Amino acid sequence: MGSLKSGKSIIYERDDKGTVWARYHGETERWIVGEPRASYSPDYSEWRELNAAAEQNPTLRALLEKTINTYRLIKQ
Repeated sequence: MGSLKSGKSIIYERDDKGTVWARYHGETERWIVGEPRASYSPDYSEWRELNAAAEQNPTLRALLEKTINTYRLIKQ
């Protein structure tokens, strides 16, 4: 990875496949800064393991609670 050019603005673009590209304003050369992630769904046994791990890890517990609350809000 190179260093940033001082005083140059970076333009971010997303293509139709979800890849995020960056380029300097006024230039055509660009580089990838992000790619789409594959969707993921845990099975029931993994969900139970996540909940068991969350009992020992407050950060994981808080994130699971936020996820569940968000789901309940958008489900309404």
